[in-house]
Amino acid sequence: MKKNKIIFFDFDGVIVNSCQMSFEINKESIVDIEYSEIQKWGEGNVYNSKLRETFNDDHIRYYFEQYEQRVKEILPVEGMEEVFKKLISIGYRLVIVSSADEKAIEIFLKKYSLDKYFIEILARRAHTSKVEKFKMAFEKYKIKAKETLLVTDSVGDIKEAHEVKMKAIGVVWGLHEKERLEENGADFIAEKPEDIIIGVKKILALN
Repeated sequence: MKKNKIIFFDFDGVIVNSCQMSFEINKESIVDIEYSEIQKWGEGNVYNSKLRETFNDDHIRYYFEQYEQRVKEILPVEGMEEVFKKLISIGYRLVIVSSADEKAIEIFLKKYSLDKYFIEILARRAHTSKVEKFKMAFEKYKIKAKETLLVTDSVGDIKEAHEVKMKAIGVVWGLHEKERLEENGADFIAEKPEDIIIGVKKILALN
C-alpha cells in the first residue's frame, strides 16, 4: 500500500464522547440553552454562523479554557484504540481534523497514550474550515479525496467532507443520532467502533 494513504478522524464525539461536557460548559454561560441547540450547531460549521447574539470573546475564551481542563478527565471511547491499531496495520496513517483546540487534543492523546497513532492534528488554529483543512492535507500528503474518508459524528462534518468530494463514515455514539446522519448523506454508519473498519473497507474497496 502506498505511503500516502490517510484516514481522517474527527475528535469530539468520535474518539472522546465530549458532547455532554461541551453542552455543560456552554450552559454555564447560556443558562437557557438546550442540548438540541448544540446538536443544531453541529449541522453546519460552528465557526461560520452566529450561534448566539450573546457570544463574545470572553465566552469563547472561557469555553476553551474549561474544555482543556475537563476533556482530559473523560475516557476515550472504548474500542477506538483497537480501530487505530487495525487501520495502521493495514497501511493507513491517521490524521485528526477537529474544531477543538490543538493543545487540548494533544494533552488528551498523550494522557491516554493515543498520540502515537496520529501523524498530525489539524484543529482550530490550522483553520476554522474543515474544507480548507482537508485541502491542506490533500496537498501535503499527495492524496485525492476518493483515496480517503472522514470518520465523524456530525452532519456538519459530513457536509464539509462531501464538499471536497470525500466520503464520510458517521458514528452513532456522538452528537447526532443514526437517522440524522443517514438523512444527511453519511456514506456508512458505524454502530460501534469496530464497524469503522468495515466501513473503510467497503468505501475504499480494500480486500
